[in-house]
Amino acid sequence: MRQAYRKANALLNQHISNLSDGQTSFHIHYWGFMPNHYNNSLHRHSFFEICYVQQGTGSYLDDDVLYPLEPGALFCSRPGIWHQIRSEQGLVLFFIAFEIDESRTPAACRKLFQDITASGQAIASHENAALSARIWLTLFSLAESEAAVSRLPMNHLALALLHSFTQAFSPESNPQAGAMEEVSGEHRHFERAKLYIRDNLSSPLQMAQVARELDISPRHLSRIFQVRLGQTFVHYIQERRIQQAKDLLLHTDLPIKDIAERCGFESVHYFTRVFTKQLGVSPARFRRLQFADGRQNL
Repeated sequence: MRQAYRKANALLNQHISNLSDGQTSFHIHYWGFMPNHYNNSLHRHSFFEICYVQQGTGSYLDDDVLYPLEPGALFCSRPGIWHQIRSEQGLVLFFIAFEIDESRTPAACRKLFQDITASGQAIASHENAALSARIWLTLFSLAESEAAVSRLPMNHLALALLHSFTQAFSPESNPQAGAMEEVSGEHRHFERAKLYIRDNLSSPLQMAQVARELDISPRHLSRIFQVRLGQTFVHYIQERRIQQAKDLLLHTDLPIKDIAERCGFESVHYFTRVFTKQLGVSPARFRRLQFADGRQNL
């Protein structure tokens, strides 16, 4: 089976990278068929990345909201959104990364994907996921087949797959869930907590302090983070500090001591120890390497 995944990966990445149906033009950064996908780091892209879970269970963190993953799940990482895949047992995962060629796509077609970027669903409904899955599985079967297959039917299937995503992740595909979320008091507390943490990341940030700002109990605040993210308040803050440190290391020339202070670490030594434990390299080495990974941390 691994050979089949390698063959499908090679064929699609070599031959299907630019597609157009006369209306929408797509540039595909990469295709992937992975038999064992475990945890990855929190990251983001400048393009769409859509994943389909064929087998396995896990969870998907998208913009600080945690979603369960099970066989048949179809999920979307929108441009600019921090996200992470987690699985202890491993997932059989299909994925595609792409963007619209806006210079060759009419405004009406561009708007479909712009709406998803702005407020699209992270997880598709079962019905919409099933439609995309059928197309994807057929495309995979053709790509890994031993028989010679014309590129034309694969191109048509790839286009059908890409267009199916506009239905699967449209903001209109599950309007009631979004409305219910907005009126939730717990959701408002969660959003306010994230904003407060973001704006005060250089401070010590104790749970009691943040809870007091929200006028709720520390116990309630702790429960919100456990329910929403499946992690503790302390773990979330450390994750945010590390992520901001990564951004500053990659995109500024600030000394490491200043970065440690801006990210709320009590000393540069403590920062170095935590950063190295989390990423496997020191802050200085991380900056030198620039983590030039063409697959953008999938």
